[in-house]
Amino acid sequence: MHPRWREVARRCVQGLGVQPGELIQVYDHAGHERFLREILLAVEAAGATPLPRLVPPEYLARLIAEAPPAYLRAWDQYRAAWMGETARILLLQSTNLDASRLPAEGFRLWQAAEGRLQAIEEGRHTPNLVVAVPTRRRAQQLGMALRVLEECLLPALAAPIDEIQNEISRVQAALQGGQHIVLRTGAQYELHLEHGDRPWLADDGFIDDDDRARGAIVSNLPTGSVYSTVVEQSTTGSLALARANEATDVVLHFEHGRITRIEAASGAEELGRCLDSHTGEPRRISHIGVGLNPYLSQAVGWTLVDEHVHGMLFLALGENRYMGGENASSLNMDYSLANASLLVDGRAIVVMGKVVV
Repeated sequence: MHPRWREVARRCVQGLGVQPGELIQVYDHAGHERFLREILLAVEAAGATPLPRLVPPEYLARLIAEAPPAYLRAWDQYRAAWMGETARILLLQSTNLDASRLPAEGFRLWQAAEGRLQAIEEGRHTPNLVVAVPTRRRAQQLGMALRVLEECLLPALAAPIDEIQNEISRVQAALQGGQHIVLRTGAQYELHLEHGDRPWLADDGFIDDDDRARGAIVSNLPTGSVYSTVVEQSTTGSLALARANEATDVVLHFEHGRITRIEAASGAEELGRCLDSHTGEPRRISHIGVGLNPYLSQAVGWTLVDEHVHGMLFLALGENRYMGGENASSLNMDYSLANASLLVDGRAIVVMGKVVV
């Protein structure tokens, strides 16, 4: 195992704000057993009690296929009580579950039980730290050697909080007070947005008391970004994306805050159907942001990582009320914008993927 994993485990516990005497649930979606042990030990070394929940894709697929329906129906029976006692949640993320090959009824029963647990979590405003864990399977999906992915990610995962906060403060100062925002993507596309009185928020990978007081209870590792919602009805113009879901070479055209037309080399109709399958307003901008992790210099094709690359612009479609916006939707999907530019009131903040303030 790479020698920096122990350092990353300590950074996770620090970022989550673990306190002595607390119950900490550790959702292991990654299946990296040696790192999981480092996490559990780091939680205990902080004087808290870890409660591991093993749900990597391979394990979860077998659970849904092999467990009796009666058990899946009541999968949350004891876990609901544990959730009621949980102070914080550490989510180790890597590859996703492919539900298309699972027994439909078993997956439905498990998903309903999982949904009930999430409702308890959301009702208690339980802080979450989401960690991108490099694994062999994720590296294979990205077409990389695991060693290369680790060398790229581990320094960024362990980035000191003070360095991240200093970079965030510098860029936030340049953004304050700006109203008219322009995103330039591709060779010729501009998207115009209005900031209004929305605050510029920050993800520094450290959920402190101030964050919790204003409802910011989710953070990420790797970390480092500033982001904001925008006036939902104001967005006009066009935005180019290399990829959106399965669509490629995509251009989204906006009028009065909504996507009114989708162009793509492939997959335009499928993307439109995907958006329209969601409730509320999935065709509106949720938020925009700038990645600021000084230890990340290149995208790897993993959104959770790429949106923290220094100078990477990103945006999301759909739901944004959890960060102070006014758009309701069952969709909340992030996209990174490589080599894009950001201007605020005519002043360049990012030019072709480089922060210039």
